[in-house]
Amino acid sequence: MNRSVLVEPEVFTLRVPIKKGEAVYATLTLKPPVLRDILRTDGYDPNSVGYARALLSALSGAPEALLDELVPEDWADLRLVLARTNMRFMGLVNLLDEKKEEAKDPTSAAANGTPPPNSETASAV
Repeated sequence: MNRSVLVEPEVFTLRVPIKKGEAVYATLTLKPPVLRDILRTDGYDPNSVGYARALLSALSGAPEALLDELVPEDWADLRLVLARTNMRFMGLVNLLDEKKEEAKDPTSAAANGTPPPNSETASAV
């Protein structure tokens, strides 16, 4: 599972598959978040289980009743995924900022013919 910001669908493999009737769910596919998804959490405290469950349901399309069957280990990992989503909506993680950081990467300057600074050539004047 990629731990970067969710911008493409992400398949999360459950440690313990959920059995509901005859069906067995071994994975959850989380789609990239949009504002509509975070709106599903209205009325919940942002630190509550209800908030996380509503957001996970919105991103995965799984009914909340199905998510109620998650084991603690899967729930804990999924809460980390949801934390990234929350950080994006609160402005703490911005994809545009990440692109700016990539542009400042000294290896990209080296590829353009400008060597990156190093401890041997840098001076404190």
